[in-house]
Amino acid sequence: MAVASNDEGKKWIQATVAVVCILVGYVLISLFEKLADWFALESMIPYFFGITQVVSVLIALVAYITILKNPNSSEFLANVYQEVIKVVWPDSQQTWRHTFVILIAVTIFGFVFGFFDFGANYLLALVNK
Repeated sequence: MAVASNDEGKKWIQATVAVVCILVGYVLISLFEKLADWFALESMIPYFFGITQVVSVLIALVAYITILKNPNSSEFLANVYQEVIKVVWPDSQQTWRHTFVILIAVTIFGFVFGFFDFGANYLLALVNK
């Protein structure tokens, strides 16, 4: 089992929180763009896209700082990291085997459900005649 140092854990936690906050900023920018399309806000508010991008980045930055400065969230994320490094991940052979079994099972169930759907449609067609 690999043992990670405390500094390495902090780096991973900070990187993960940063990526999540960047995604939050992107989602907010996309949301504001959709709102602008729906309500024609870009014509009513000057510099709408610039303002919304700055607001989205500020919200993401405040979220990043708040999460990392809050002792409860920092402790929680450190505990999550300590548990994740204890996980024993499957090797590539097990992963391929499980993937193959899942594909076969999904295919079989797809055919079974397709057969039942075809049969139900056939019976409904007979009833409606």
